Amino acid sequence: MRVFFILIALSLALSGCASLSEDDCKIGDWQGIGVVDGKAGRTSDKLNQHTKACSKYSVSPDVNAYLAGRNIGLQSYCTPISGFEQGREGKTYQGVCPIASEESFKVGYSLGSQLYTANEAVEEAQSEIREIHYRISNLEDIAGKDCKSGKDGKSCRRAAKEARGDVYLAHAGLLLAQTRLFTVEQQHNRVRKDVTDRLLDLEPGYNPS
Repeated sequence: MRVFFILIALSLALSGCASLSEDDCKIGDWQGIGVVDGKAGRTSDKLNQHTKACSKYSVSPDVNAYLAGRNIGLQSYCTPISGFEQGREGKTYQGVCPIASEESFKVGYSLGSQLYTANEAVEEAQSEIREIHYRISNLEDIAGKDCKSGKDGKSCRRAAKEARGDVYLAHAGLLLAQTRLFTVEQQHNRVRKDVTDRLLDLEPGYNPS
């Protein structure tokens, strides 16, 4: 049964999670399909998409089996660690967890979202530095170009002169960007430590690597 759930999950992933294949519909393991959707945190509206997909093959879902399976899947999804993983990946929570488990899920989700935001800030700062390095490289090529003398090389020499000035400004911008990166990396480290400590309170032994 575990292997079949995995096959269903792969089928849903390959189909963009928008519908079911003909084989999925005709095999009709609606409880297994519900488990997969529940583990993914999908709403019960997903069944409408499955119904539409399978109508092409004159197949109707077993609603009770699907919902039973989805509830089983939600038991795995609606945990603090699952919430953390969803938040860390920047995924949206669609309010699917039962009241009894939703609060603890949201605690984990909030921690994951904090780490996601911190990671994004570091990546943005690193991207900015890469872009500046690329700009400097291009400007230095222009600044170092061997221009002709006289009128023929006038525009080339003017462009080279402007490029040398722009290189200076770009290096100043690079220093500022490197300072920003240092700042957001320090913040990231603080957030990661705080998140890790709080996760260990929720789930001792868990390593958010």
